[in-house]
Amino acid sequence: MMEIAGADAELPEIRRRARFFAMFVVLVFGAVLVRLFYVQVVQGDAFYRLTSDSIVRTVPLPAVRGEIRDRKNRVLARMRPSANVLVMPREITPEAFERLRVLLNIPPDETMDLWERIQSDRRDQGRDRDRPLALSEDISRNAQAVLEETAQDLPGVRLEHGIRRDYPFGTLAPHVLGYMNEISADELRAKKQDGYRAGDLVGRIGIERQLEGYLRGRPGFEKMVVDRRGIPRTNIHDLVEGAVRQEAIPGNNVILTLDADLQRLAERALRGVSAGGAIVLDVTTGRILAMVSKPGFDPNEMSGHLSPEAQARIMADRFHPLRDKVLNETYFPGSTFKVVSALSALEDKLMSPDDRIKCHGSFEIGRRRFKCTKTHGVVGLYEAIVQSCNVYFYDLGSRPGMLDRLARFATDMGLGAPSGLGLNGEESGFMPTEDWYREQKRQDPKNEGFQVGHALNAAIGQGSTRVTLLQMATMYAAIANGGKLWLPQIVERIESPAGQVVEEFAPRVRRELSISPENLAFVRQALVGVVNEPKGTAYKVRLDEDLEVAGKTGTAQVRRFTRRGEAASTYEQGDHAWFVGFAPAGNPRIAVAVLIEHGGHGGEVAAPLAMQIAHDYFETVAPGERAAPRVGLLRHHYNPHLPVRAAGAALAEPALPADALGQEAPAAPAAGDSSARRDDGAPALRDAPSSRDAPARQAEGAARESQ
Repeated sequence: MMEIAGADAELPEIRRRARFFAMFVVLVFGAVLVRLFYVQVVQGDAFYRLTSDSIVRTVPLPAVRGEIRDRKNRVLARMRPSANVLVMPREITPEAFERLRVLLNIPPDETMDLWERIQSDRRDQGRDRDRPLALSEDISRNAQAVLEETAQDLPGVRLEHGIRRDYPFGTLAPHVLGYMNEISADELRAKKQDGYRAGDLVGRIGIERQLEGYLRGRPGFEKMVVDRRGIPRTNIHDLVEGAVRQEAIPGNNVILTLDADLQRLAERALRGVSAGGAIVLDVTTGRILAMVSKPGFDPNEMSGHLSPEAQARIMADRFHPLRDKVLNETYFPGSTFKVVSALSALEDKLMSPDDRIKCHGSFEIGRRRFKCTKTHGVVGLYEAIVQSCNVYFYDLGSRPGMLDRLARFATDMGLGAPSGLGLNGEESGFMPTEDWYREQKRQDPKNEGFQVGHALNAAIGQGSTRVTLLQMATMYAAIANGGKLWLPQIVERIESPAGQVVEEFAPRVRRELSISPENLAFVRQALVGVVNEPKGTAYKVRLDEDLEVAGKTGTAQVRRFTRRGEAASTYEQGDHAWFVGFAPAGNPRIAVAVLIEHGGHGGEVAAPLAMQIAHDYFETVAPGERAAPRVGLLRHHYNPHLPVRAAGAALAEPALPADALGQEAPAAPAAGDSSARRDDGAPALRDAPSSRDAPARQAEGAARESQ
């Protein structure tokens, strides 16, 4: 009885605990049911996508980049198949690696580095065991065939097939075409909206960069479902929403105005040049037929094959092979600028072709003497251009307001501003004015400000005047064609992969020169004399009696100094050699500009190369354009009954004291002008010390400008 009574006494406690436990179970199951409802109903779609994405792989399908072709449809840049060798660090054996080394002909010094990388990746526990290591890119076809045959005997070795950029002509026109390399992290952040991914290649310099949007195309994708072992599954439509595959769209093809034959001939003409450039324009359209910058580079090597040693060599090259000498560098034009001085004086009627002065070999103003190349005797404007008489142009420069007049006419003729080509960060050059010199003095009281010597130097293309080869070529083309300043053009049209024209670029005239036809005709005649007169500065380098070439030589003085004011190397002390002209003179078809850095006299160095380019063009590329009426030489240069004036006798302003007469040091760059920086980012070497005595020290020789 006592035991039964004790059990009855515990029943209420047991029932209470049972109710508490039942409530706990109900709450737990209720929470589970609520969570299941939230996961499966409220957030069902999101979690479905999350789980499906974990086994759905999206494989990018790269777009085939468009081709770059010349005007005759020859391929200059294309995509081609390639194969890369990958190894799995945890699977490859020493025997397989040794066979692979022999097959790929890997140098012994690189072999040790590669094996250490493999061993390091093998020991790295945090590394994805399925991530391969790239061993060699773009292997030869023979090596590819052997690897495909012996793949079973090489554990841990994989062959990855792909496509890469190829330039079939090698080093031809590298600055025009450009090259490609991997997109940077900063670029990726800026272009991610455009579909770029890590590892994508983008164009660097040239057409590859300028027309990246046309050439790139649109990449596609393919979705596949894999199991936990990475094996693809066939039935994927119930796990993948939307399109399973989107085909890549190939890029468009770019057709250039460049002629590969002429480009090759121009590069061959400059094969012995250390640094310089050349450009050939169609006078009637402004289209660029050839453009050479020396030294060049191999775009195939730059596009993925550049070794650290090759990169170091390129960056250390004193001649800066990656810098475009035609567009991205500015130079003193020297005597090639004298056509601007002559036309400005003729247009403003400061003188006539009959005006004559006597050259005694130098021009004196105050107590300063500006030397000529030699004593020319009595010369008119025609002889001054043909024989490159500095004294005649010093006399023009001494006229009041001449510096501003030169800047005004030079700007009208396309100098001092980008031409509009838009390639390779084209420089604008610089045309100084009196106000610019005065502003320098306001900014720096030690600066001498504007002096008459500045105008004298500007009249012969020295001082602070800076131009590009492209600007000089377009200016001479305008003189040749009667006054049309064309917008230079390098791209003729864009075509779809199927050959349909997407966009076409017709020739465009920037403006008509504000110069009378009579004055242009006179200057053209004088340019014919430069090459064909016995006293002409380019007479000795003519190649063809039946090809009448017109043009102007120039020797721009350059004096390089280090940052400490010390004279630079012997090479950098040499003058720049110029020739700019057109042919045939009687019916101009092409304009040619050649600049050889520190090459010497223009008539001896640059002119022969320009003549060779013109000869080769009309001999092999366009023989049908060679025929033209002969212009001949000017029979009566001036009226012999007119008096001869002494140089400087017509000065309209009083002679100034010696300390007020300055002469611009040859390489004073424009303030803020980007041409005053080298391509390596360091400040450009000045062409004269910064002391106030520089003009006085160089008065005897700095203004020298020979043929």
